[in-house]
Amino acid sequence: MFMLLLAALCVLPESSNAETTTQSFTALRFNFDSSSYISYYPDMSPMRQSFSICLWIKKLRPGNGAPFTYRYGEIFMTDTGYHNQLFESDSLNGQLTSKFSTPYGSWYFYCSTWSLASRTFRIYHNGELIGTQTTPSGRTLEAGGPLVLGNYLPNFFWHRFGGEMYNLNMFSRELTASEVASLSENGLCTLIPESLEDYRKIKWEEILKLSRSGTVQDFDTGCELLQELSLNRTLEEVLDNTKIELEKTKIELEETKADLMNVWDIINSRLFGMRITDKQIKLIKELDDEEIETCLDS
Repeated sequence: MFMLLLAALCVLPESSNAETTTQSFTALRFNFDSSSYISYYPDMSPMRQSFSICLWIKKLRPGNGAPFTYRYGEIFMTDTGYHNQLFESDSLNGQLTSKFSTPYGSWYFYCSTWSLASRTFRIYHNGELIGTQTTPSGRTLEAGGPLVLGNYLPNFFWHRFGGEMYNLNMFSRELTASEVASLSENGLCTLIPESLEDYRKIKWEEILKLSRSGTVQDFDTGCELLQELSLNRTLEEVLDNTKIELEKTKIELEETKADLMNVWDIINSRLFGMRITDKQIKLIKELDDEEIETCLDS
């Protein structure tokens, strides 16, 4: 039974053991003022020729707040969808606001992708492609600038965020449409798959350790509890299935035992009254099923 249980645990759904275990379930809430933000200088060199940046956003009030900005407009978006910029281009300004229809107080998933090879800046909202921009030939991402979370730049009044943010990660690869969709398929608590871990260069769990300005507070998303409940349900299902298989095996063993007893009764009736030596009994016990059937048929 112990070996059967081990075998059952080995076939747990991939999602229960293929995700990274370092990811954090803590989100950030930014006060609605120009002094509440996080600003630092990450190493952007791995993303110069391709990147994807994805995060969960909750808008709490009116305004055109900036959840994040890199290098003062090199990459820039606002929570209303009015600004979605790469390389300081304003070609998408005001074009996507109708797509950002998530009500105040609800989470939505934002992701933008780009590569030098494709020369296409793609904007995704809740896993759906909603806008594209063609970028200049040969233009790469400038390295060396600040990444600001919660504002357009430190102490900037017009784009103060004042909302909530979770699981911002930046990848050194242009994610495909299906990969972007998979990052939001289970809602807020969707984990980053292990297949993307090598490309995750800016990590949410490391952002949470950075120094903050103003009022930027941690809060629990509740995702850790949901993950544990999901795993418990999966384990219960595996154990239930294992119990069913054990019952089937028990029935099969009982049927096999009954068949062997019938065979032994036939052998005894055939040999009744005959004197059998210990050597002959040993030979009978060594017969396999096919040899016994041949013997009985004869």
